[in-house]
Amino acid sequence: MRILGVNGWPGASHDASACLLVDGEVIAFAEEERFTRAKHSYGQAPHHAVAWCLAEAGLSIEDIDFVAHGWEMPELFARRGLEWFPTPEEALDFLLPRGVFPRRRDPRLIFVEHHMAHAASAYYFSGRDSGAVLILDGQGENESATLAVGSGGDLKLLRSISPGWSLGYFYAAVCEYAGLGADAAGKLMGLAPYGTPGDTTFGGALQVHGDGYSVDAVPEDLLSRGRTDEEDDTIRLWMNRLEKTLTLPPNAVSRGFDPMLGRYTKRTARDPYDYRDLAATAQEALEQCVLALVRGLLRDSGESTLLVAGGVGFNATLNGKLMRLPEVDDLFVQPLAGDQGVSLGAAGWVASQAGERVRPMTGTVAWGPRWGPDAVRQVLDATGTRYTEPADIAVATADMLARGGIVGWHQGRSEGGPRALGHRSILAVPYPAEQQDRINLTIKDRERWRPFAPSLREESAAELLGLDRPLPYMIVTTPVPERHRRYLAAATHVDGTTRPQTVSVGANPLYHRLLGQVEERTGRAVVLNTSFNGNAEPVVCSPRDALATFARAPLDALALGPFLVQR
Repeated sequence: MRILGVNGWPGASHDASACLLVDGEVIAFAEEERFTRAKHSYGQAPHHAVAWCLAEAGLSIEDIDFVAHGWEMPELFARRGLEWFPTPEEALDFLLPRGVFPRRRDPRLIFVEHHMAHAASAYYFSGRDSGAVLILDGQGENESATLAVGSGGDLKLLRSISPGWSLGYFYAAVCEYAGLGADAAGKLMGLAPYGTPGDTTFGGALQVHGDGYSVDAVPEDLLSRGRTDEEDDTIRLWMNRLEKTLTLPPNAVSRGFDPMLGRYTKRTARDPYDYRDLAATAQEALEQCVLALVRGLLRDSGESTLLVAGGVGFNATLNGKLMRLPEVDDLFVQPLAGDQGVSLGAAGWVASQAGERVRPMTGTVAWGPRWGPDAVRQVLDATGTRYTEPADIAVATADMLARGGIVGWHQGRSEGGPRALGHRSILAVPYPAEQQDRINLTIKDRERWRPFAPSLREESAAELLGLDRPLPYMIVTTPVPERHRRYLAAATHVDGTTRPQTVSVGANPLYHRLLGQVEERTGRAVVLNTSFNGNAEPVVCSPRDALATFARAPLDALALGPFLVQR
């Protein structure tokens, strides 16, 4: 069966994506932002992503059996008093217009509840027979958290928490208060270890009890009619409460023209670093609430395996605490945890309902576009770029890294999600500590306190980090042993933790071999690995994207397929 999973709706969505599942196996996955270069692809349908997925498989839209959308859009619109389409055919044509996707036959359009799609992405792609499932995000149609259990191929929902009590929106409100802006949860998480936690109840507004929590700042039954979600109202109410309970006022944000950049940019009245204690308090509060939920979920389900998805699942610090809970024997955090992953989950849910076995993840989410050597060479020649073709790109890159160079690495199929996993990466050796400032301030153009993460060979994980399990997706933090911190100085956060990616030869043979070449030169099979992009832009996708970012950022070299471009 051919199932096209999608996320994204014109004018009312973010993180649009498409996933093609054929007989239970992922054939292609891509995010719209990688093609349009508009980060998070707000309000966009995944037209480029769908077109690429179909082209990759040599299919047309007429060859698709089901289009599975990761939101129950008719229910979402009806509950909020918004007008919906008279027929499914009209809805499909609005999502995937015939002018873009010509067809004589429509595939069947199925809307999957948002948190069910998240849950399916965590359960069916985990490879686990059973497990407790925790979904946390801003919100779905009518919930911000869902607790479920997966067993025997079925998902059973146990309970949910309303959008007004959203932990995702609480965290977003703190980001706004600190002047970090929207989509800044990762920044707040990175800032938190620099601060000291204070009152995690925020004056009684957030209380942990038993196997859950309660919120006083926002009505539990909040419903924003005329809108598709409760985000604006929830954040506004939290901002009001924070302003009343905190001594530091909200960080005023303005926009001004920057003559060096030639455009308007955001400015804050204070350095967001001044809000590090607030960040630490919010992170601690989030952890307390989630740990209470998880303990109750594991007790009620009788499970010791925990499966996590939803945007809050990107909080690697929280995930590290979950992994080390005594009650958790096995943790799987779906690496496409945000809304980009519901295209995967919606397709998986439809496949499972039809009795198909979904093939689980095997250490990689590199299901995106790729360019062969001939195609890369054509781009290099067409752009007048000078390059060489080393006998072995892994050897040439390792030589550059061992000399202290910082190298862009564009190889094979692109990864899904916000984490570069050795296909669209910026690489360096993870020491000395000054590498962190060089990459943050001159290459990534971001705050100097932002942490970096390492990639290391799976077989080196026990020695370097004391790990007893693979962590292939760079989505869980773990302590760095004191004896190895000098070798990971630029990839160890101020709290002594790091967010590693363990690399197996099966998942990424070229990257694994590069790490081996680095080990021959430095003594350790580990590199600092950050996403190949500039500030506020998506991860690069095509060779032209890589060359454009290389032109702007002072990288020392670019390993583009088998070719090496040097500064």
